[in-house]
Amino acid sequence: MPEYVIEHREIFDKSYLKVELKDNSNLDRVHKLLNDLQSTHNVNITKSKRTDITVYPSKFYTPKETEQEIRLQLDSFFKTHPLDPTFEKNKISNISEKAYREIIQEINIFGHNLEKYKSLHSKFDEEGFRDFFLPHLNSISKNYSATGETFNKIGKTDILIQDGNGVNVFIAECKIWHGVQELSNAIDQLLIRYVNWRDERTALIIFNKNNQNFTQLINSAKNGVQSHACFHDTIGQTFPSSISYIFRNPEDNEKKIFFELIIFNCA
Repeated sequence: MPEYVIEHREIFDKSYLKVELKDNSNLDRVHKLLNDLQSTHNVNITKSKRTDITVYPSKFYTPKETEQEIRLQLDSFFKTHPLDPTFEKNKISNISEKAYREIIQEINIFGHNLEKYKSLHSKFDEEGFRDFFLPHLNSISKNYSATGETFNKIGKTDILIQDGNGVNVFIAECKIWHGVQELSNAIDQLLIRYVNWRDERTALIIFNKNNQNFTQLINSAKNGVQSHACFHDTIGQTFPSSISYIFRNPEDNEKKIFFELIIFNCA
């Protein structure tokens, strides 16, 4: 039996969606998750014979596109929820290596699913891509929160995950691919403007919207990363378009930063 059911309904020529959960113990969390989606305008918990969720699409999205985003979010939510208690600190870093790898995996799997829905991702600019990932990243742990456009060091980073004490555990930037030079500028932006001395786990998430030869783009991006002044070493390949590196902190060459280059093909 599925974890949820979505029905299309209409009243007074106004279309909306009904989302009914198999188990309402997660009702409040799912309500918040759906309310944070950019394709939804209004999301209400409706109490009738069986409590469900009523979703009204945003004016820039069709009910079908809103349903697509809801399914992407709920499929990931029920598949991976909850990741705790693996989101645990260790005595060396702000976040365990296992938790960092799980965040990277969540971003990759979620982005790979997004690639399938052109009508959805074709509407996204850089902020739209960021806002697509935030609700899911914010739902995978009760002990960590993900926010966007959050001030850190001397600027506002796209994605910042913090623990309950406000300690940074993960920083990421979202960029649309505009060539190797812009990639290098994005790395500078991340390392110089947003990463403090204590910040160790980072990612640069790239979205291809205009290029047909995706393999060539990946190779160009990998060469661009390795030619950056702060590049230290390559750890390995997480997915075909996700590579792990170690960088030097630009303000302290002895301080190492884990850096994941993640590229999605949304052309």
